Amino acid sequence: MNAVLDFLPHWMFALLRFLPMCLIPAFTPFNWAPLHIRIFLLIALATLGASVMPASTTGSLFNGTLTELIVGSCFALAVMLPMAAVGLPGRLLDIQAGLASANLFNPSLQTTDSLLGTLLSLAATFVFFGLGFHLLLIKALIASAQWLPLGGALSLAGPAPLLAMLGSQFLLGLMVVLPAVLGLFALDIAVAYASRSMPQANIYFLALPIKVVAVLLLLAASLRLAPALIGRLFADALNRAPHMLGH
Repeated sequence: MNAVLDFLPHWMFALLRFLPMCLIPAFTPFNWAPLHIRIFLLIALATLGASVMPASTTGSLFNGTLTELIVGSCFALAVMLPMAAVGLPGRLLDIQAGLASANLFNPSLQTTDSLLGTLLSLAATFVFFGLGFHLLLIKALIASAQWLPLGGALSLAGPAPLLAMLGSQFLLGLMVVLPAVLGLFALDIAVAYASRSMPQANIYFLALPIKVVAVLLLLAASLRLAPALIGRLFADALNRAPHMLGH
């Protein structure tokens, strides 16, 4: 009985450290999975983690709870930011190609998503699991207990690492679709020149299907390099996540 009572606080802290990654829809890479599956995964990870992760014997329960939620959220940002960095340029392409008025309904989050943004987000999800970044994320959370034990005191590094992470993520995300963005920009210049040359013709409606075909062809050509670029996104985010916690 004493062993169970000693293990229970460790298990609770481990549960809180894994909670953002498994349950918060905006943070988790498993948001497509049913809720009960994610709960079972959270309990399994917390049980396995509490058995191998060292715990701090000092500090209050409130401080330990807050620390674990912050640590879990910082590592969950290593998933959320790359997904956002890939999805945002996809929405930019939707606007450039004239597809911004068409949206897809996401039943898991009860929201609407853009067409190309959803396509790129799905590609990022495939890369995340295909290259094994979900395993690296779990290993990073477990390894974080070596320099910040469960329930230990946390000293944040300030906003500079977070701002640096935001800048690098959205720059790398733009590189994924940069050929398509530049190609559509060149096509817009050509359409503008044609519109000035033939003001009596409705060039916009004539060019709209051309832009849709062009963005699909440009994306098909540029996505050959996308897995490597998206992999750099997740690797950069995982490397920068401990810096936000002062490590």
